Amino acid sequence: MSEEKPTYSEAVQRLEAIVADLERGGKNLDETLAMFEEGKALLTQCQEELKSAEGRLAELRLDEAEALASNEN
Repeated sequence: MSEEKPTYSEAVQRLEAIVADLERGGKNLDETLAMFEEGKALLTQCQEELKSAEGRLAELRLDEAEALASNEN
């Protein structure tokens, strides 16, 4: 059974919490490594979502430019 991915906002909030915990210190090595691994996975997820959003925006801009160009003819 796989866990559902957090939303982008949830992932960013969790990343912020992980960073704050790591900055406070006081964690043992195993806890620190687990938090780092979780943070890395969340960061990868956020980067992928941002890349996807940028691609969709580029498509929308292209569609808009094509529509404007066809209206000028």
